[in-house]
This record gives sequence, structure tokens and C-alpha cells, in this order.
Amino acid sequence: MRDREKERNIRLPESYVQQGGPVRPPRPSRARRAAPRPGPEPPRGKRQRRRPVLRRVLLGVLCLFLAACLSVGGYLYASTRNDFLWLDLEQLPHREATILYAQDRETGEWVEYARLEATQQKIWVPLSEIPEDMQHAFVAIEDKHFYEHHGVSLTRTAYAVLNEMKKALTGTYFGNGIKQGASTIDQQLIKNLTRDDEAGGLEGYMRKVREIWRAYRLDAKYDKETILEAYLNVISFTDNTAGVEAESIKLFGKSARDLSLAQCASIASITKNPYRYDPRTHEEEHLSRRNYILYEMWQQGYITEEQYNAASAEPIGLSPGNVPVAETPVTTYFTDKVLTDVSAALSEQYGLDSAETTNLLYNGGLRIYTTVDPDLQAVMENALERGYSSFFPTSGLGVATQATKYNEDGTIARDENGDPIREDVVETPQAAMVSVGYDGSLKAIVGGIGEKEVSRGLNRGTVPRQVGSTMKPIGAYALALEKNKINWSTPLLDAPVRQLEDEKTGELKDWPANFSKTYAEDDILVVDALAQSINTIAVRVGEQAGVGNIYRFMKNSLGVTSLTPEDNDSGPMILGSQTHGISPYELAGAYMMLGNGGSFTTLRCYTSVQTGYGREIAAPELKTKQVLGTDTAYVMNRLLAQVMQGSGTAAGYRVRGEMDSVGKTGTSSDNRDYWFVGMTPYYVTATWYGYDSGFALNTASGTHAPTTAWKYVMERAQQGLPVLEFPVDESVVTAEYCTESGGLAAPGCPRTATGYYTQGNLPAVCRDHAA
Repeated sequence: MRDREKERNIRLPESYVQQGGPVRPPRPSRARRAAPRPGPEPPRGKRQRRRPVLRRVLLGVLCLFLAACLSVGGYLYASTRNDFLWLDLEQLPHREATILYAQDRETGEWVEYARLEATQQKIWVPLSEIPEDMQHAFVAIEDKHFYEHHGVSLTRTAYAVLNEMKKALTGTYFGNGIKQGASTIDQQLIKNLTRDDEAGGLEGYMRKVREIWRAYRLDAKYDKETILEAYLNVISFTDNTAGVEAESIKLFGKSARDLSLAQCASIASITKNPYRYDPRTHEEEHLSRRNYILYEMWQQGYITEEQYNAASAEPIGLSPGNVPVAETPVTTYFTDKVLTDVSAALSEQYGLDSAETTNLLYNGGLRIYTTVDPDLQAVMENALERGYSSFFPTSGLGVATQATKYNEDGTIARDENGDPIREDVVETPQAAMVSVGYDGSLKAIVGGIGEKEVSRGLNRGTVPRQVGSTMKPIGAYALALEKNKINWSTPLLDAPVRQLEDEKTGELKDWPANFSKTYAEDDILVVDALAQSINTIAVRVGEQAGVGNIYRFMKNSLGVTSLTPEDNDSGPMILGSQTHGISPYELAGAYMMLGNGGSFTTLRCYTSVQTGYGREIAAPELKTKQVLGTDTAYVMNRLLAQVMQGSGTAAGYRVRGEMDSVGKTGTSSDNRDYWFVGMTPYYVTATWYGYDSGFALNTASGTHAPTTAWKYVMERAQQGLPVLEFPVDESVVTAEYCTESGGLAAPGCPRTATGYYTQGNLPAVCRDHAA
């Protein structure tokens, strides 16, 4: 090797010669490495080669290609991430109806509560019950390479692309000038299930890209038999029919498994254009298409020439049968609430629009496990929808007004500009009742009186209204008691707190006014003030607790969603005159803490949304938090018991029997809203009565309409249930107090009663009557 190198007159390093091989030169210093190395002068007359530039160009092209791939990949992921909702073929046999379940009160078993029937007439049958002639007919005419490709026919796709390019350049297609489809059976199934509609321009091409991507993934996940079974059960036919079984019964009066070869081809001939090839109305076009399919089956080897000749000579032979049409009756208010909440959850979790969530609810075959108490729901419906006249006065209370018009499906009717349509009506008072459990579960809801006529219409159980005095226990009194600002028998002055300017006249007036329009001008004990709903005492209590504290407590701790910043004031936060108000649903939820030891759990009307085979796709996020001390909650509970005794505003309305009853009445300004929130150890129930438009009721008979209805419903719904008590806090001290001074009873007190006190917050001994 050394001799050859010497012959080339190449000077070698001494180390190379001594060691018999190459030696790595010493690593140059940083400065030396940074300097450019001199190179040989390029030969004159020859162009210097720019390989580094070429490499940079190629690298740039590669980067652009990778970026394009990443962009397309990201687009496909984002646009098909919810495909498991639509392309889950295991779910298809369950899609005849979405079923809502309720838990049986006695056994705990899940039983069917309601059904949402699918919007198409369809009868699922396994592939084993679909004759091979039917299978071959569809494959022969729709996708003859179905058993060979992997979801997409590359040949047909390439031809379709070239055909579109020719149309763009010349204005016409190849051959007969007709647009040629490239869809395989896989792609047709995907289009049918996803309802990814045709679109023009770029979106049309991107839809096709999505479809091809989905087809490859579908073919990789499922075998051909499963895909064909799904296709034959969901493909659209005449009218509102889907699937070969329902269409076979409709046209020939028998199951698909009993059809002749010619009848199988007839079924297959319809799908290309169900109107044009309907054998009932377009016999000639149908026969021509049917015989063409038979010809293709012969040419592709599925049938013999003799079979082809015999079948093509056979008349259509229609013998219409009856396909049962399952219709969903008008849904209950509880079902409406479930559908509203599940729709919102699906929309938020998967980014679905209104049409997609409706399609999934009615055609997805979901299984929704609800919190409804069917017995309570039935009693409540009977009281408000059928026996309402016994509780809620309507006769002679009609008021001429305008109201929003609703369509038959419960949606708001709108004009050509999209604005809600108003119509002249004679309005009568309405009502709503909502019950929740102490774990936050919605047990029953009725959002109106009288017969329910539409599904998913106005549900007054979820509409905010000013809540009046029902606001006092959950805000002012609860927080003041928690902060030791008051106790059971604290005496406070019943007199105007201040003067405010009248918005209409500009004159100063005493505020707040009591319901009786009078003032005692003397001290009243907290227990009596709450029982009699004295506004002046409530304001003094609430302002000691802090109006801002009440506002934050309602929003952050009790989950009230309808409050506005303008509500952060004494009137709204203490006396219930909010801008929008609070719905019966959220008001009942706010009272929950006063019957379960001071905790609040997220309100919900369902526990899980699943596919027909048990895969969970949505569930409410539940949070339970301690919002009041257990001692405060128990004292407040006992204070509310006084409302239904003695001189309380709901005296005489306790539930009959030994079951405990507590509650609070409420009336908004000008008698626009009458309320009662009643509690037993089983349920918290909020009941509202008033006009939708907010007219003043001005009827003394309506004052206790909510209370009377609550008593009726609770007595019937709780029949046979074990007698329970509200949770007792053992740290709460019971003591005798003077009913005049509010101090602990002394020997000389003329009248005493038992009060409930948190430890460390007992009053001093009565000085007025001490010896």
C-alpha cells in the first residue's frame, strides 16, 4: 500500500509511515475550526457545482412534505376523533331505540323508564338470516371488488379523480359524460352512519378524504362479513325504511330470508335512487334496474345463465306487508331534562352540534341511566297535569298577553329573519314542581300544569324566577348563624332599616317593607322572625353575614348559575329580588345542605350514558363539598321546622304521620311569584306558581297553592316508606329560652321554649326575668 501511494507522489504523514496506517490528526482548536478551510480553485471555464444548495432545496421540499403530512394527519384526527360514536358496528343492533332506565325503589334493579324510538323503520337481522342471493346482488351492483379491496377501490378512486379533473378543464366527464362514483360498500356505509353530507368545492374534496381514511380504518377493524351485515341493515330504501328486512316486509310481505332470487335483486335495485326505482310507482324503471343487476350477477359468476333467464322473466309480484312503526309518545318533563343535559354533555365533550346530538339521542341506541324516582314522578304528574285545579287557581285569572309560539316538535317558531314569533294568547297562571335527593340527584320534575302536549317544550322547572323569602334561610340566616352573628333566639328590631328613593315618584320610603305592611317597632327573636318571614329582621341578619359573602356563597358553593353582578345587593341576596331569579331546580338544590348535614353535591339527572353493549361515553362530573358546618345545618333545619308550626307561614301543612316536615314559603314583589320549598328526610321539593309573563297574581287563594300541592304529593309519594329523621348533630345544644327576651330561661320567665344552639354561641341568661 505504501508503494502505491509513493508512486502517486502523495506525501504521507510520518506517523502514517511509522505505524503502518492512518492516524487521526489532532482536533483543531475552536478558533481554527471556526475558520473556513481553503479549497482548491475551481477550474477556469467550468461552472462550480452547488451541491449544498441542492441539499438545502431537497431538505426544504422534505420539510414541506412532512408539514403537509402532519397537517393532513392533524386534520383527519380532529375531524374523525368522534367516529367511535357513529362507526361502532357492535352498537348497530341496539340502535332501534335509546332507552332511559330508572332504579326500582324496592329492588334496586334498573328498569326501563322511557324509550326514544329511532326515526326510521328498521328491523335488524344477522347476516346469517340474509340470503346469499341478496348479499351477492348488492356486491355485484355496488362493489364487485368488495371482498378484495381494503375499504377503498384505488382504481375507481383514481378514475373518479381524473374524471373530476377532466370536468374542471373541459366541462364534461369521460365516456357517456356522467359523473362516476367511486364509493365502495365500506364508504357507502360510512356516509350513511356519519351523515357526513356532500359539499361542493374544497369541503367536498376534504369530505372525500375523510371518507377514504375512515374506510381504511373500518376495513382494518372489522371483517367483510361484519361490514356487509351492517350495510344491509342500515342502507336507506323507500319512504323512511332502512335495512333489507324492513323493506322486504314492506314490499313482499315476508322476511328477507324467504325472498326469491328476483326479489333479492329487486331489493338491491332500489338503493341507488329510492324514488326513481320504487316498484310501487315506477315499475318499468325498477324492472330494468333489477334485470341489470341479475345480468351482473350472472356475468360475475354468482348465478347461472338459466337462473338469470328465469329470474329476469319473473314479474315483480308485490305483496305489501306491514312494518310496525314505533313512535315515541310525548316525553315527560323528566325525560326532557335528561335529554337537555345529556345533549349539553355530548356537545361539550365531543364538540357535537345540535343536529348531531339529536341524531345520536334518537338514532344512536344509547342507554341512559337516570336518577328519576318513577313513583314520585307519577304522583307529581298526576297532581300538576291532571289534578292541578285542586291546587292552583286558574279560573277567572286569564290575562290577555303575547307569548312565544312553539312548533309541534317543541322548538321555538321563528319568522323569516330568525326572530321568535309572538302570538296573542289568554294567559292563565302556571306552576312547576321539582324534587331532588340529598345526594344532588333529580328525583322528579313537572314543568307546567295541564296536559303536556309537546316533547322538549318549555320546562318551568328549570326557568329562573324571583324567589322572594325562600332566599332567606340559604343565604342570610345560614351564613349569619355559621359566623356566630346570631343564634336561635337572638332578638332584633322589627323596624325599617333605612329609607330608599322610590324609582317612580322619587320620594323617600321605608325599606324594607314587611308582607303585612306593618312594623312591630320592637324586638323579635330570630326563630319567630324566620317563621313569620319578617323582612326587616332578615335584612339585619343578612347584612351582618355580609351581602358579598352571600353572593359568593350562592354562586360558588351552591352552584346557582342565574345570578348576575347586579344581584350583589341586599334586596336580591336577602329578600330574593334577583334580576333573573333562581329556577325551582337550583333552588331545591340550594336547600339540600339543610337536610343532609351541610354538604352540597352537584345536581344531576343521570348517572351514565352508555352504548347498548355497555361502553360508557358520558357521565356527569360529581363534586361533594361541605358548605356549612353540620351543627349550623341542623340548627337551620330545626328553625325551618318552626315555619310549619304555631304562627309560622306554613303552619298546618306538615305531612300527615310521623315523617318530619320542614320548609319555607316565599312571595316575590307585587305577588308575582308564590313559592314553597318543603323538605322531608327523603326529598327537597321546590314548588312555584305564577304567570309566565310575570303578571301579579293578586289572589289570596294562590298564596298557599304551592304548599298545598307539596303536601298532597309528599303524602302519596312517601306512602309505605320507612319513617326517617333528618341527620342529628350531637354537638348541637338544646336549651330552654325565654320567648320574650331570647335569653336562656330563668326561673321567673313567663313562657319558655326549647331552642337549638351551636356550642359556644348560647345566649346569656335572661336578665328581664331573673330573680
